[in-house]
Amino acid sequence: MSNKTTVSTIPSTVKWHLAAAGMVNTNFGIVSDEWSQDDFAVLGNVKGLKHGLPVKTDYYSVILCLSGSCKKTIGHFVFEVYPNSVHLVTPDFITSFEDASDDLVLYQVLFKKEFLTGNFLKENVLDNLLEVNPDYPPIYGLSVKGFTSLKALYEKISFESREKGAFHLQILRLLVTDLLYEMNRACESCLLNSTRHLSKQYQLVYKFKKLVEQQFLTLKTVQEYADELFISAKYLTEIVKGETGQNALHIIHNRMYLEAQYLLSSSGLSIKEVAERLNFDNSSHFSRFFKRFAGNNPSDFKLLQ
Repeated sequence: MSNKTTVSTIPSTVKWHLAAAGMVNTNFGIVSDEWSQDDFAVLGNVKGLKHGLPVKTDYYSVILCLSGSCKKTIGHFVFEVYPNSVHLVTPDFITSFEDASDDLVLYQVLFKKEFLTGNFLKENVLDNLLEVNPDYPPIYGLSVKGFTSLKALYEKISFESREKGAFHLQILRLLVTDLLYEMNRACESCLLNSTRHLSKQYQLVYKFKKLVEQQFLTLKTVQEYADELFISAKYLTEIVKGETGQNALHIIHNRMYLEAQYLLSSSGLSIKEVAERLNFDNSSHFSRFFKRFAGNNPSDFKLLQ
């Protein structure tokens, strides 16, 4: 069985954006195919796109929301993207979005670690900037002053990437470093104003979601997760429902469905091979499971990609 799946790169992402002619924000970011940098890019969002299939990337994205909203999934975190917020997407986690509003406007800076490390920035310094608090969704609200400052910074990055003047790459590296420090400042401010870290229930639900992310291929029931957390299945069900409004089993199944979408759309695996990868007894069982979420069969889903 082939293990190969598609991981989005900066060049492939830029190419996809440019192919969406007339649907991108032409006032911001890269709008021509002359861009050749494979470890950095700055992009607007595609207008009118209501949802995006699950993907993995080999780069980081720092994304500023100017207006509108959408529901974002990054690994085991599911959160609302809202105006005057900034969020971070890290490599290797599956990410997707849905329910994007018509007025959604995003500024996005994409970069690989190599763009900032080497002679410019020590790797341990960069790691500290990118390792935001793992107990919370990687989205941070901004004050009016903070948003105005960050928006201007994004627009300066966009300008430098378009103009390509003398020393533009060195200036871009400085600006992206500034962006990461501003994001961390917003992160610290959000954590200081949050009281959720005081809740034992929140911490337990976080552990449950993290465990789902790590073990969803092998642990399939609420009871199995409860055993791992040394609590009863009833208690786990109650606190998950109380903290998230969702059923614990739904969270487990939703992670499996996300992986199924990713494998069906980003690999050459057959439906039978995807079912085996997800440890279903057979492809019929997998197809029934998939249809409960998607409303159509895996074969129909593959045809639509």
